[in-house]
Amino acid sequence: MNIPTERFFSDYKEAVYTSVRTVAQAEGRAEEQVLLYLLNPNTDILKIRLAKTNVEAGNILFDDAIKMYENAKKLLAAAAMDILHPKKYHQGRMDEAVSKFVANCRFGQTEVGSYIVSVVCPFAELNSKEEYTQLSIFSDEDRCAASLTRQVTNRVMNNIDYIKQSIDDAQNDNLVSPNRNEPISANFYEALNGLNLESESTDLEFRIEWSPVVKKNRAAKTRIMLTHDYYQPIGDAIIKLRDDVSKSTKIYGRIKRLESLPDAQKREKGIITVVYLDELNKPKTVRAEISKSDYDKAIKAHAEGALVELVGEFSGGRQRVAQCEAFEVIS
Repeated sequence: MNIPTERFFSDYKEAVYTSVRTVAQAEGRAEEQVLLYLLNPNTDILKIRLAKTNVEAGNILFDDAIKMYENAKKLLAAAAMDILHPKKYHQGRMDEAVSKFVANCRFGQTEVGSYIVSVVCPFAELNSKEEYTQLSIFSDEDRCAASLTRQVTNRVMNNIDYIKQSIDDAQNDNLVSPNRNEPISANFYEALNGLNLESESTDLEFRIEWSPVVKKNRAAKTRIMLTHDYYQPIGDAIIKLRDDVSKSTKIYGRIKRLESLPDAQKREKGIITVVYLDELNKPKTVRAEISKSDYDKAIKAHAEGALVELVGEFSGGRQRVAQCEAFEVIS
């Protein structure tokens, strides 16, 4: 098959369409799918297919569509937050870098076949200061493979695969759980269940189409199916994670001391000491390790004498230490 390259020929558009149609027929895919893939070479495309009794080919109830689009965004945001700031539950405002990442993702044209939402994720990375940078088709493959985008799309598929395996193992009385070093927040579970899984006779399929120009660092699973049967177990996991957070201690205070590497370019985290008042209005101090982005906020709060909020599990006596779950500067 000849691929047209010169646009000035009168039959250029027809020849391009014929080429796309031929590829689509050969691969057994819709022409729209092939076009979306070819027009977005420097992106990963996450596809979420909803199949339920009241979903017909090409159309969907208003409320179901709103849930699909809103929770698709939340799924990406939760995965990104889990990568940058691992916590059981993300509270408060979304990280600026995550907000920019989600804002630059796009919804592709829907496809016939139940109802399919395509989320186009352009490659982007964070520099040493966690500043967001969009990558282009001319960016190095290794750079794209290590980018925030590829980390997020990998994490989405790995998270769903782990959740499904864990539920299957529990239902089959399998005591051996799949290995997992990456935490999954309650936010991710909530977004997953929010994709219309609460309705009976529902199938939810996740499929990833990797960028054709970035072949490194791809998750093992490219297609995962969930049914309504997973809704309740996922809901139980949400309750457990949120209960764990509710047992945490929340304090308000001011930063007394900052500790980290002197070279700001090499910092990956920092330790803060916060002074606060206990239930008897007596001053107490607690030390907590926080992420680099939170540490940058802590530096500014210390300089301005601003009030901060710290949430975590406290331990120790006079020298109290907190496993930080959330840190915010109170304006």
